[in-house]
Amino acid sequence: MLENIKSIQKTQESTALILKKMMDTNQFRTPTHAFVVLRATMKAIRDRIEPGEALHLGGQLPALLRGYYFEGFDMANVKRPKSSCKGVNEFYGEVRDYLEAYDFMELDIVVPIALNVILDNIDRGEASQVFHQLPKDLQELRTT
Repeated sequence: MLENIKSIQKTQESTALILKKMMDTNQFRTPTHAFVVLRATMKAIRDRIEPGEALHLGGQLPALLRGYYFEGFDMANVKRPKSSCKGVNEFYGEVRDYLEAYDFMELDIVVPIALNVILDNIDRGEASQVFHQLPKDLQELRTT
């Protein structure tokens, strides 16, 4: 029944393509591992940028991922982003907080992959705005 709804098909296909790009790096054992790192990294980025920019970024994501991205996000209680993060290791710690039972992954390998896939799959202008709100050492994780 749902396979006949084009918007659902499109968001599933877009999400699958993003996960395939992550899997193509051969750094994830399963698509589930790629997904949980993607979700955790999206949320850590969301928490780090200005609320308005977080909304714009969310609007760039496929609807399926957008739901996970906004899960737990309370715009009414956002005072300011966690721009006080001093380094990449603190960012990895925030990603780890979102990983729950998947905290065994080597974040210095998988988080840069997720960051790059996220930025590569949104509008270039939006990617640039998000990128420039990240601390300098996080910007250094960008490969393209």
